[in-house]
Amino acid sequence: MTQNNLGNAYNNRIKGEKAQNIEEAIACLQEALRVFAFEAFPIHDTYAVDITLYYQNVTVPVGQFSRLNPQGCLLASTIQASLGQTLVLYGEPVGTPEEDRKLADACVDAFFQGTDQKPQFSASGQLFGSPIFAYDNGKEKPTEQCHLLVWLNRHPETLNLAQKTYFSLLNLLCCRSKILFAYDQARWCYRQTRGLYGQLEQEVQGFKELPRERKTRLEQLKQKLTEMPSKTFDYAGYLRDMEDHKTAIATNAANYNYWLKKISESSLKDDNIEFLEDFLNQRTELFQNQIQVNLNYLKPGQQLFDQMLGSIRGIVETEQAQQEKRLERWIASVGIGLAVSGISSQTDAKPLEAILIKLNPNVSIEKCPKAELQSCLSYTFWFVLFHVLLGVGVGAITALILGRK
Repeated sequence: MTQNNLGNAYNNRIKGEKAQNIEEAIACLQEALRVFAFEAFPIHDTYAVDITLYYQNVTVPVGQFSRLNPQGCLLASTIQASLGQTLVLYGEPVGTPEEDRKLADACVDAFFQGTDQKPQFSASGQLFGSPIFAYDNGKEKPTEQCHLLVWLNRHPETLNLAQKTYFSLLNLLCCRSKILFAYDQARWCYRQTRGLYGQLEQEVQGFKELPRERKTRLEQLKQKLTEMPSKTFDYAGYLRDMEDHKTAIATNAANYNYWLKKISESSLKDDNIEFLEDFLNQRTELFQNQIQVNLNYLKPGQQLFDQMLGSIRGIVETEQAQQEKRLERWIASVGIGLAVSGISSQTDAKPLEAILIKLNPNVSIEKCPKAELQSCLSYTFWFVLFHVLLGVGVGAITALILGRK
């Protein structure tokens, strides 16, 4: 990580007596802020800037803080801080310690003048012998978060210890932002999964109200079988992401604790950094517990998705198998009927003559009238109808036998 002291770089451009050119100094600092906001210096997945305004034996009015954040150029919504941000305002007050809280509030009011994102006071403590005040706007979305620390130097060792633990404090604040970011992502996954869960409940209700007509029911089941796998995969993916975000919170909480111990090693006897410890002991634990509660609530839905998908697939396969079986029976019955009809027509071309002769051997078909009864019986409509009915009868018997199996 690299400290970019842009404020000093721009401040050194001022010519003459700097104490008498406060307006030009502030303009230089604004330029430094503009460079940082739009041409940011990357530090892996975070950004840091140290802008220092210092005039020996010169008192700067609190109202000048409004010039350090022109048009909210340092706010997370402006610089698109995907992980959120923490702003630290450090100063050396000239009033009494009893006025420190009022001074801190005035600094915040001036710094956020002209914006609608002013954070509210949340906690206070003492770090390296000097009071520190925390402000937060309570937003959950990282790009809308604003965490501000106002640190007022009241001890001769504060500045030296702050420089000594600079990177520890910077890493601690980065871990804090990553924890909040992971929780926000977990909440987003929960909302998406909850929406799918609502759709699943509707699918279950629709599954109970399927039409009785076989063809319509099968078409609706096939439609569900086409749509549900993608929802099932999305559901499982969101649950997996929630597990990942929970792990990320636990990992960054461990890192946060490591850097907090580093800071504690350099702290003074009367220091009070409970507001830093509370974030670790309360909020991170709350985040992990909430994610676990959400997972416990949503995981049964994944099982229901899988069971419902399996049931639909089984019903569709059963319906299709029954359709195929009915088709096979119909083809077998028709085939057997046609075969029997063909065989019967080839076996005896004059079946009715044969039947009449069997019934009355004394009848001579040859002595029929000139109406040519023989030709009529052999090749007319009745001849064809006889063989067709024979085939249909055999086919019907075959279908009945196959249907009982």
